[in-house]
Amino acid sequence: MKVLFTFGGIPHYLDALLERLHRKGVEVVVVVPEKGNGTIGKGVKMVQGGTYKHLYAQEKRMFYGKNAYPSLPDLVKEECPDLVVLGWPYFLQVFFQPALRKAMRICGARLVIREIPFQTPPYGNIREYFSEHPMYDEQMRLLSVGTGFYLRQWITALLRKYCYADAVGTLNYSTMAYNILPSYGVEREQIHVTYNSTDTETLLREKALVQASGSLLPKVGKRVLHIGRLVKWKRVDLLIDAFARIAGEYDDAELVIVGDGPELENLKRQAVDASLTVLDESRNATKEVVQKAETEREAVPEQKTEAQVNHNSGIVRFIGAVYDPKELGAYMNESTVYVLAGMGGLSINDAMSYGMPIICSVCDSTERDLVVDGKNGFIFREGDVYSLVDKLEYLFDHPQRCEEMGVESERIIREKINIETVSNRYIRAFEDLMKR
Repeated sequence: MKVLFTFGGIPHYLDALLERLHRKGVEVVVVVPEKGNGTIGKGVKMVQGGTYKHLYAQEKRMFYGKNAYPSLPDLVKEECPDLVVLGWPYFLQVFFQPALRKAMRICGARLVIREIPFQTPPYGNIREYFSEHPMYDEQMRLLSVGTGFYLRQWITALLRKYCYADAVGTLNYSTMAYNILPSYGVEREQIHVTYNSTDTETLLREKALVQASGSLLPKVGKRVLHIGRLVKWKRVDLLIDAFARIAGEYDDAELVIVGDGPELENLKRQAVDASLTVLDESRNATKEVVQKAETEREAVPEQKTEAQVNHNSGIVRFIGAVYDPKELGAYMNESTVYVLAGMGGLSINDAMSYGMPIICSVCDSTERDLVVDGKNGFIFREGDVYSLVDKLEYLFDHPQRCEEMGVESERIIREKINIETVSNRYIRAFEDLMKR
């Protein structure tokens, strides 16, 4: 079975999945940009290599405002795959590029659409959907306003319906697909929920090594962890706000933020303004820590040392970007609770692998299949700092329950959503789609 995928780049988790599929007998071919990654968030680390086949093609922004691979019809004719798996926005080429449809007919290739789906309104309910679920970009700028936005969404819905009608089925990260895709005419049996996973096999194997190694951080009783790019829609500001409201109640509370991005300095300032002790432990940290200045010209005092830290004020450690799995594992192993206050998804998988209870809100809809409210964590009301405070306080005040939830998190990963089960779901989906 030969499967051709298009991607805007290959992050580490996707590379692990493709490698697993390749080892299980799927002939994997991927089309990726010659340079850059136009459809993946800025700052997401891409990987190179892999034993599967890479085709590097020019990625171009088309007249309809989305990226595409103009040479895709030629690549399809050269490779003659059994299945062509296109994600957003590449499946729009099915409508705008008749040569692609012709190339697939010549080869007998079947179209498969791969989506979460995320921020996709049910067909015919666009205005109602976005009034309840406003759309923001990474900088938290509201997008779902104005006649132009709704006109574009209406046109997109029509294009999406056309493309789905041409597909033999879909691959989806989340069971949310069952709620959305039937409105576009997709039959339930055409919807294959694969879930999404990091390389949990490597993660769990390294976990034993991490646990046997020395600690990276001082031992505390209550440590909150966030891992991810520091962009506004991750809502790390909301997490800092919530932590600041309760830090004074606990003499051993810390917040550890792993990641880098355009919001780093703003988040440091916010933490200091909230009377939290800020420790900058990133590799590129200077000897200075951001402090609240009475004027923009006020000098910035030296960073505090561990001995100077006032634990009663609550500590926020900014670690910086970390890509080494063992180091990331150490931060998860030495933390109590994992919080994703805004958008994201896969960091939840990693934290659950390390037996952490999860607190999250509305993410990218994959959280609905990972976090069972009250079982292995909590879902707080979107954007509500008081709701987040309530969940944090409960876990801080009930350490036994916190530990039980962590055990349930790890069970879900080991038994339900991991690299092995996800790759098997892909293969079963491929086998079914080949029959259509």
